[in-house]
Amino acid sequence: MTNTLKGKLLVSAQFTLIAAIGIKAAANLRSKIHDYLLIEFSLIVLGLVVLFLAWKVLRPSLQISPLPKEGAIFISQGIYKYVRHPMYLGVILIGFGLAGFGNSVVSWILEFLLIVTLNFKASFEDGLLRERYPEAWHYQKHTAKVLPCLSKSCRGGCDI
Repeated sequence: MTNTLKGKLLVSAQFTLIAAIGIKAAANLRSKIHDYLLIEFSLIVLGLVVLFLAWKVLRPSLQISPLPKEGAIFISQGIYKYVRHPMYLGVILIGFGLAGFGNSVVSWILEFLLIVTLNFKASFEDGLLRERYPEAWHYQKHTAKVLPCLSKSCRGGCDI
């Protein structure tokens, strides 16, 4: 399987899953029981904020595909200083909020599948970045993949 095809399949799976989670949430709009509405809404807003912060830094290199954009520079500042894949983190947070709002086993299974898909996509993208940018290996060794490491433990003790 070519990298282009693999990238397209992962992107398609990601968007299909987030759409399905959103559809399940929309189907639950009329429900009178939303015990965690504030948490669900907060997760969606936090996810959108993370996406915005990532977009702001990544603009020159941004594309939907996990394949690095031709001629793009390697990004490791801003939110990327704390997490290698903040876009995926934002999508996961939005998915959690929508899955909670959907309030069904199916919603949570879809969210789990979204997390697995994004993990595969992040690993695939990391490999492609290592091939293109020599500094990616060191960056990936010292920066959390999806969940930010806010302490010095991710970057401390570098012997390379």
